[in-house]
Amino acid sequence: PLRPGAKGKDDALVTRNLDMGHSVYGEKRIAVENEKGGKIEYRVWNPFRSKLAAAIVGGVENIHVKPGSRLLYLGAASGTTVSHCSDLVGKDGCVYAVEFSHRSGRDLINVAKRRTNIIPIVEDARYPLKYRMLVPMVDVIFADVAQPDQARIVGINAQSFLKNGGHFVISI
Repeated sequence: PLRPGAKGKDDALVTRNLDMGHSVYGEKRIAVENEKGGKIEYRVWNPFRSKLAAAIVGGVENIHVKPGSRLLYLGAASGTTVSHCSDLVGKDGCVYAVEFSHRSGRDLINVAKRRTNIIPIVEDARYPLKYRMLVPMVDVIFADVAQPDQARIVGINAQSFLKNGGHFVISI
């Protein structure tokens, strides 16, 4: 079974495109007609390019990213997976995307220009106080920072930003 906000077509994992008519990183788009005759567009989410997509395809029960969620994404890189999270949280949700690398951060900022529910933060996730003015309390933290102290980094971010009863997903 697929998660809310994601649908399968020919065994492909897809998210409903928040920015119709545009792909983020050259991914395939699939347009379908809804009951009212309008168009809905989906973007293929490749599990070989995204650890979060691989988790879903691999059977992780709940990634806790749903419409209206506030997500703190640590290790956002150039924003490919972040863009699919942007699709999942929808126009009422928000993705606070933290990336330390300035090169990847530039790509992330460009993705955020077309997607107003992404707040790009080019900063070190080890120091959450540096971005405390940009990030409110969040429902979910997703971490893919590839650091030996990743669990500690998630912990200090959770202390600052995770709501009571919130969740985190950590990519190891």
